[in-house]
This record gives sequence, C-alpha cells and structure tokens, in this order.
Amino acid sequence: MDPSGVTRAARLTALAALCLVTVVLLLPAAISVSTGGTVPEFFGDFGRWLWPAVGAMVLVAAGLAVWERLRGQETSNRVAALDRVEARTKALLASSLAAQTQIKLGLLRQPKLAVRVDGEALSHTNLEAVYDRLGRTMVLAGPVGSGRSTLLRELCLVLVERARNDPEAPIPVVVDLATWRAYGTRKPTEFTAWLLREMNRRYGISRSAGTIWLRRSRVTVLIDGLDEVPRVDRALCESELAPFASVVCSTGPIENLPTVHVEPLSRGQVLEYIASVSPRLDGLEAALTPEIWDRLDSPLALNLLALTHLDKQVDTIGTDLVGSFVVERLSGQRGAGPAIRALKFLARLGRPDLGAPVHLPHRRTWLPLLPTRPLWLLFVRAVPAAFTGGVCAVAFVTGVRLGLWPALAFVVASSALLVLVNKLPNVFHPPGRAHGIITAALAFLAGLLAGFVVGLAGLWLGEIGAPWPYAVAYVFVVVASFFLALGIVPGDAPIPWAVLIAAAPGIAMIWTGPYVVIAGMGMGFSAGVAGGIFAAAVGRVWSTVRPAQQKRMRLGRPWWVQPVVPVLGFAGLLGGLGMLGSWGTALGVVLGLLVTPTAARDYVWPFDALAEVAAEGITRPLVLGELSFRRKALLHLAQDRLLLTRVDGDYRFVHVALRDHLAACDPTALVRATRR
Repeated sequence: MDPSGVTRAARLTALAALCLVTVVLLLPAAISVSTGGTVPEFFGDFGRWLWPAVGAMVLVAAGLAVWERLRGQETSNRVAALDRVEARTKALLASSLAAQTQIKLGLLRQPKLAVRVDGEALSHTNLEAVYDRLGRTMVLAGPVGSGRSTLLRELCLVLVERARNDPEAPIPVVVDLATWRAYGTRKPTEFTAWLLREMNRRYGISRSAGTIWLRRSRVTVLIDGLDEVPRVDRALCESELAPFASVVCSTGPIENLPTVHVEPLSRGQVLEYIASVSPRLDGLEAALTPEIWDRLDSPLALNLLALTHLDKQVDTIGTDLVGSFVVERLSGQRGAGPAIRALKFLARLGRPDLGAPVHLPHRRTWLPLLPTRPLWLLFVRAVPAAFTGGVCAVAFVTGVRLGLWPALAFVVASSALLVLVNKLPNVFHPPGRAHGIITAALAFLAGLLAGFVVGLAGLWLGEIGAPWPYAVAYVFVVVASFFLALGIVPGDAPIPWAVLIAAAPGIAMIWTGPYVVIAGMGMGFSAGVAGGIFAAAVGRVWSTVRPAQQKRMRLGRPWWVQPVVPVLGFAGLLGGLGMLGSWGTALGVVLGLLVTPTAARDYVWPFDALAEVAAEGITRPLVLGELSFRRKALLHLAQDRLLLTRVDGDYRFVHVALRDHLAACDPTALVRATRR
C-alpha cells in the first residue's frame, strides 16, 4: 500500500476522533459547568480543566485540518493528475502517425530509436538512463519527423510509473510550447501563468496546486513544440522556460543545456522494417534510389513511404514523400477536391496544437486567408443589395400602416444618415461583366425579410405608448428626442443643439398630439438600431480584411453607390399610396432614426456586442468556398485516410510536416494528381 495513503488515513481518523470527543463529550460538560451544573463523576479532579481541554482539542483539530488541506489534498490531486497525464499521453501516442501505421501494416513495433549525447560517440537506446545521467535537464534534438515527440511521450509514461511507485518523485507533464505566444511589441504571455494554465487545461491540475508543486520542484516539465514558436520570440521563450523545463524537444541545441541527438535510422533498420511487412512491400527495396535513401533516415519518412506504396507494384518513387502520401490517400475518393481545399484552409489557420477545428474560430483568424472574390461579392454585391432590401421592406411596412409621408421621411432620412454615418466601406465598383447577380438577389431577399421583421418590431414599439396619459407621453417624446439628438450632434457642446432638436416635437405635438409621434418614433428607432448595427458589423468585417485584399477591391471612384442604394428604397413607398398619413408621424420617424449613429459606434453597449454577433453572421457564408456544409464528413474522410486523427474529441493533423505541406500546396494541382 502507498505509505502516503496510510499516513492520510491515520490523519483523517485522528481528526474524526478529536472532533467526536470534543463535540460529544468535552464541550457539553464544559457548558454545563459554566451554567452552574455539575461535573460528570468520571472527570473527577479534571473538571476544572474542561475549557482548556476544549481549546487544546480545537487547536489540534485545526492543525490536522490544515495539514489535510495542504498534504491530503496534494496526495489526492497527485493520484488524479498522474491518471490524467497517463491517459492523455497514451491517447497522443495512439493517435500518432507511427501508431496508425502499425495498425495499418499489422506491425508489432516501429524501428527502435537511439540517441547520442552531445560530445559522445556512443549511441544509447535507453532515453531514461540518459535522462537520469544528465541530471534530468536536457534538449532532445532532431529534425522534423525524427521521432522526438514519440520519445518524449514514452519517457513521460516511464516517469509516470516511477512517480506512482515513489511518492517523492515529481509528476511529469508534457506541454506543447506552440500555444505560448509573445508577438512583437505585445506584452508577452508570462511563462509561469501559461504553464499553470496548460497544466490545468490538459491535466486538471488546479492553479494553487500547480503553483505549490512548481515551487517545490514536484513537477517535471517536458516541453514539445519549441519549433512552432515564432522565430522572433525564440530567444525570449528559451530564457523563460529554462528554470522549469526538464526536457525540451527542438531541432537544434539550446545554450547552457546539454543536448541529446536523436540518431537517424540506419539502412539496416530500414531494410528490416520493409522485410517485416513482407510480402506487402515486396519490390520496394529495388525501387529505392540514392536520393530516396538519403531521405529515409526518419520514422516519418519510412511510414509515409510504406503507406504510399503498400500493396502496389512499385516502379519509381518520387522525392516528395508527403505529397505522394496525400495523393495516394485521397486517390479515387469522391470528396477528394473539397477535402483538399478544406485541409489546406485548416492548415493555414496555424492552430498551435495541430488542430483542424470543425467549428470556426473568430473571423480575424481565417478572414485574411480568403481569396478576393468572396470578399468582393460580400461588399460589392451582398451588402448594397441587403441594405436596399431592408430599406424597401421597412418603407413598405411604414407606408401600409402609417402612411405615405412617414414612409417618404424614412427613405430620405435613411439616405442622409447612410452618407453621414459612412460605415459601409467605399469599395463598390462593378467589374467588366455583371457576375454575382445571384449573390445580390439572395442578399436582397435576406434584406427584405430582415426589413419586415424590423418594421413589425417598429410597429410594436410605436404602440407601447398608446395607453400612457397625455402628459407622460408628451414628456417622453421630448426627453427621448433630446437623448437621441445627443448621439448625432457633433462637437464638444452638443447639448444646445440637442435642446433645439427636442423643441421641434415639443412644438409639433401642440397640434398633432404625442401618440402619432410615438408611433413614428417606434418605427424610426427600430430601423435606426438595425441599420446602425448593420453598418457597424460591415465596418468591423472590413477592418479585418488585409490591406492587400482591400487594395484589389478599391478600383475606380464609386461615388454614386452610397446615395443610390437607399434611394432604391423608394420602391417601398408603393405601400403608402393608399393614404397620406400624419406629418407628426413622419417627424417621429425622423426622430427615431437619430439613434443610427449611436447604434453604429463600436463602444456603446449593447450595440457593440450586437454588432460583433452580426459581423460573425455576415462572414460565416464566406468560408463555404473553403469549408462546405459537409465539413464534418470531409474531416471524417481525412481521418479515415490517416491525414487527420482525433484526440480528446477534436480533429488534428497527424504530423506537423503534413500540416505544413498542405498549407503550402496548390489544391488544383493536387486534385488533378488524385484523379490520375
């Protein structure tokens, strides 16, 4: 049995016994004596020491409780942490390309990797012994695909078993340094905080426990992914990790740390590997040219070669092992083209954990990766058409329910406010041919639908004030007009102008009454909020577009678009031909529209949050050219073809070399190669 478990059981038993004796025996007797009662006979001459005994018992119990919190919780956390470290490490090993190749080929094991300590000529096959001899601080160096990460995880499992048998041995944790970032002049992520966050996220180790264990050297930190750190941050990262790291995987040495090099595979190991898969790789040895032999020095290259030419008659072997592997894996698949485009797009996202997410991250991550065409369709076709549809729908609803004059006031005011707010990017320039008409038509229909919803909401808002007393409605219109005017009047002293604007409905209501003005204000307010949020959302999307993408869309002088787009909303005035309506209602519509600049600002709550949601909704359809609606099926296909794997329920690339190759590939050429 674990000695720490025996100690904890004894500590908990003593704590329970002390609490029981104090609460059941000593405390009631002490209270009885204090209130004039008699001391139980079995206490004898010790009756006068009851209260001091209670105090001593409480202090001892408190001490045991503190000890339990500091030591007992650590023991339970330690066991749970070791279980989680072991489970995750085994899952990563099982999902690696080497493990998947073993399953595919039916092999018992991969070639045994050897390491060599810097400055020594002798190779070692026992990394654990080298780790102990070097004082448990070293750099595991080797090129990409040499098996460094596999060795690191296998060492972690050995250290987990050692920690289970020795309560004083530190807990090993593998963390991926690719998630640490310190870009340029931005404040770098403090390394200790990042390490504690990773330990909590990956292994459930609380921040308090992790802090104590790091301070007491109760954790062995095994670091992978140093090569994923941007080169400009590499020196800072190496200096930050030095006090914590025990083993660091890297393609090169780190100053002041001993280096252990992963030995390349020998020709004998390669031939033994090919022979172990016989007869499925018969003929492969004869096709190996000197150029291919030079590349077959790592487990990655060997696995890719075997999976590419498995069960095939081999005549020639290309030097691009990763590209040939991708082509062979997807050859003959119906969804090869969409899968390649999706994988290239996900690879370019640059997820530090090799992730291939089903759900897209924030648009800042992927919008700059898009080609110009979908952006052009959004800003040149969809946005003007959607705005036009919205103006037409709101104008129609206003005309049908409130009359022609309110609808006319809405169209004219919305036209002026669009030019004033100027949130729609000035990128509208028609190309030589009129393509994108379907996009514009769909956007116009979406704008119509949204406009009808906004119009119905405006009618509902306009009816809220109907039951109010005359005086309350009158004051409400004046006060609301004042605050709405504050958001549109420029300058440092908007209050006098806001008072003048608020005076207009105050005077007009002497003849019209407040209720017709409130009806118009509801419609104008609803449309103003929707229009402002839409303008802010489009502006946010435009700010995410790269300058190179913006430059390709900024052609000509499209001065005519912003005035013309809302003017098309005059078509909606047809709904008001049956009745003229009240000019007081028209004034209310204009007053309600004064909210548009406020709703379009990025710093006013809750409009800023709504604009962010709208911006995300606007951009999601843009990615359909790269990731179709069947993205989950495509990712499952890639997993089935050994291009992706699943860890903790998430898709990820099987190797960083595969991800980098897909990120730089030409999807069109790759698709043609898979169809040959």
